[in-house]
Amino acid sequence: MNPPSTKSGWTQRPKVGVVVGCGGIKAFAAVALFDFLQNEGIKLDLLVGCSGGSLMCACLAAGYTPQEIRNLMGELLDRKLFSQVNYRSLLGIANAHLGRFDQTSGVLKPDRVKRIYQRLFKDLRLEDLRPKTVLQATDIETGEGVILSRGSVRDAVYASSAFFPVFPPIEIAGRWLGDGVYSAPVPVMEAIKRNMDVIITVDFEERSTAAPQGFFECFERHVINTTRSLARSQMFLGIGLHHHEIIPVHVQFDRTINLHKVKELPTILEAGEQAVASAKTAILSAIRSFPEARRADKLS
Repeated sequence: MNPPSTKSGWTQRPKVGVVVGCGGIKAFAAVALFDFLQNEGIKLDLLVGCSGGSLMCACLAAGYTPQEIRNLMGELLDRKLFSQVNYRSLLGIANAHLGRFDQTSGVLKPDRVKRIYQRLFKDLRLEDLRPKTVLQATDIETGEGVILSRGSVRDAVYASSAFFPVFPPIEIAGRWLGDGVYSAPVPVMEAIKRNMDVIITVDFEERSTAAPQGFFECFERHVINTTRSLARSQMFLGIGLHHHEIIPVHVQFDRTINLHKVKELPTILEAGEQAVASAKTAILSAIRSFPEARRADKLS
C-alpha cells in the first residue's frame, strides 16, 4: 500500500484509473485533468486510452509532465500531418482499375504521424510505462476490440488512433489494427476488469448544428454519431458492474473540431479545464470516501 496523501487528506488510498476516450485532436483536453490530479497529489494506477486519448495517456506514462505535453503538442501537431494524400488509394476508391484500396490502405499517408510517435516514444515499450497503460484498438478484419498492453508504444499509439479508412491500419502480431473508436470509444470496461476502485473517464461531445462539408467531415460525423450509442451502452454496463465510483468528465464543444484543426488547441484545453472544474468535487469526494465505502461493504 502506498503512503496516504497528506495534501488531499485520505488515509486509505483507492486504486485510481483514468480512461481517455476517442476524440482525435480534442483528446488534448485531457491535459487539464492530468494537471488537476498532479496538483492534488492523486497517484494513478492505470491509464486506458483510445484513439486520440491513447496519445495523451502514453505521453503521461512515458514521463512527460502536463506542461511538457502542452508544449509538445503545440510544437509537433501541424495541418501538414493530414495533407499527404495517397492518390493510389484515393483513386482505388473510385475505380479498382485506377488504383488500389483494401483493408490495409488509407486515404492519407501515415509517414509524418509515425515520425512524431518515433520522436515522442523512441523504443519505449508499453510494459515499461508508469502507471500501467493499455490502449484500445480494433481488428479491422473482424471488428473485435483489441487491448494492447505489450510491445512498441509508438506502434500501439498509432494502431489505436489509425482512423481507418483515412489512415491505414498497422499489422501487429499478425492482426491488422486500427482505431479503437470502432470497438470501445471510451474503454471503461478495461479499467473495471483491472479492479480499479475510482475510475475517471474523459469523453468529448460536439454540439454543432452546421452541416458537414466534404468527405472527411461527413465521414467523421457519421462515425461520431454511430459510436456515441456504443459508448453510452458500454458506460451504462460499466456503472452497473463497478463496485465504487465512475466519475465522467464530459468535455463539450459548441462546434465541430475536426482532426486537422490544430489551431484549436487553446480552445480545446480551455474546454478541458472547464470540464475538470465541474468534476473535481466529485473526483475528490469519491477518493476521500473510499475507506468508509469499503468498510461499509465489508459490514454488509
